[in-house]
Amino acid sequence: MRSALLPLVVMSFVAFSAVGCKKKGEVTEPVVSDPMPMPVEEPAKEVPQHVQAMKENFERVFFDFDSSDLVDSSKAALTDNVKIMQAHNDVKLQIQGHADERGTTDYNLALGQRRADAIKNHMINQGVAPSRLAVVSYGEEKPLDPGSNERAWAQNRRAEFIITWGDAATVGSSTDNK
Repeated sequence: MRSALLPLVVMSFVAFSAVGCKKKGEVTEPVVSDPMPMPVEEPAKEVPQHVQAMKENFERVFFDFDSSDLVDSSKAALTDNVKIMQAHNDVKLQIQGHADERGTTDYNLALGQRRADAIKNHMINQGVAPSRLAVVSYGEEKPLDPGSNERAWAQNRRAEFIITWGDAATVGSSTDNK
């Protein structure tokens, strides 16, 4: 009986080996499923002319050393933007306060905040609704000029603006004007 089983086992092993092995060079077709439909993007809203005018008008505001006081030239630079914001309630603004590298990180963050708040308060006093103005301080974290000299420090003592319109899409900013 054993001798009869042995050829049967060997034959089945050979049969399974021959059938079960994948032949070299044989290419299997990849499974193709229906591709995911691409989301349809809404056409970009055209940015109104008055919003473009704001982008072109907004300039950086610079500050004296260790100061958050707006100088007369800074107030004058903000006047046109205040007028545009008063005429168009769909525009919002983020005011970003910055400082130079001198001083501690905590002190410079607080100074950047005071600078952004000074601009916000000036604009509120000129009639812009507080809900349209947001402030953030970056302190010394985002220098405009990485140098460590008087010229670089003067460039880094500043405030910059991010203009938003509609559903808070960013339109432009004074940070684009390096």
